[in-house]
Amino acid sequence: MQQHHTVLVVAQHGRFLAQLAHRAGHRVLVADCFGDQDTLAIATRWQPLGNLQDTVTIRNTLLTLSQNESCLLVYGSGVEAFFPIIATLPDSINVLGNTADIIANVKTPVVFFSTLQKLNIPYPQTEFTPPNSNTQKWLCKPNMSFGGEYITDYDHRSPLTDCYYQQYIEGRTGSVLFLADGEEVQLYLISQQFQYHSTESPFLLSGLSTPLILSGALQEILTTFITQLVSETGLCGFNSLDFIVTPDDALYILEINPRISASVALLSTSIDIFERQLSACLRRSLLPPPVSINQTHLHTFFAPSDLTVPEFIDWPATYHDLPHPKTVIKKGRPICSAVIETSMSFEQSAATEQQALLSLLGLLENSN
Repeated sequence: MQQHHTVLVVAQHGRFLAQLAHRAGHRVLVADCFGDQDTLAIATRWQPLGNLQDTVTIRNTLLTLSQNESCLLVYGSGVEAFFPIIATLPDSINVLGNTADIIANVKTPVVFFSTLQKLNIPYPQTEFTPPNSNTQKWLCKPNMSFGGEYITDYDHRSPLTDCYYQQYIEGRTGSVLFLADGEEVQLYLISQQFQYHSTESPFLLSGLSTPLILSGALQEILTTFITQLVSETGLCGFNSLDFIVTPDDALYILEINPRISASVALLSTSIDIFERQLSACLRRSLLPPPVSINQTHLHTFFAPSDLTVPEFIDWPATYHDLPHPKTVIKKGRPICSAVIETSMSFEQSAATEQQALLSLLGLLENSN
């Protein structure tokens, strides 16, 4: 008989994690930055998060939410900024995922790229001081970024703080969702990443599309690299690895996200993701991954201008992260997301759904 738990979710956006736990029959407490309609509909308690680097406040928020109950902690996007608190939580809060030490090893750039070098895993040329070369295009990446936020082209002017520099490589960027138990590895899906080209964050993630078709040789290489990294770092549960493939099929590793990533939304809701996370983190047997997945897109929609959400909207069932009526959303900020199973390309699907969303919001006439 399945045991039901109280699950404490903490993330920049905790909706899909909360739904995974709720779908598995668990009671859910959530701390995130949005508190959207989907989340509040299933959360027993919710608390807002502000500055994700304010570790003292986030820790206190988790203690307030848990009320000394025994619970499982599941973290999502944003943990890159506040992971040190994981090691300071009371025994009543049990972490269902990677430890703070493991996160530090894969999210501290100088440590992570040293690990790649040790394992002979290729990655773009990376510098921790401003590069002198003006003949190559470089990117400036914040040490604790996630979702591509605030990654910018390096203009070779003034050096920035808390960042590293990486040579720009032309190609398709992708992500591998995998499950691990510290030793064994299972690949669940390979997705292509798409960007929303905002002025502040030109590499901001706008969506994912699966499956990304790679050659058998490249899939074997990815599997080998991930297995090496899991063996070296002890990663457990669901994680994702970002990579880039050049036009001539050279593959470079970009980063690891040591948490359940948004790409799990591309999996069928019939797959018991939460229970598989639980089994992997408790070092139980790993169930076989899904054999095949239909073409599916995950879209995040951003406001084309400042807007106020209408009071009455009949949201389609494929839309998620629904904002509350009368919420003011600034230009360039996310409105909601959608998961669409379709034969259309990602770009065609995004355009179609964007038009439908603008119509729902009463913005269609002003969208140009």
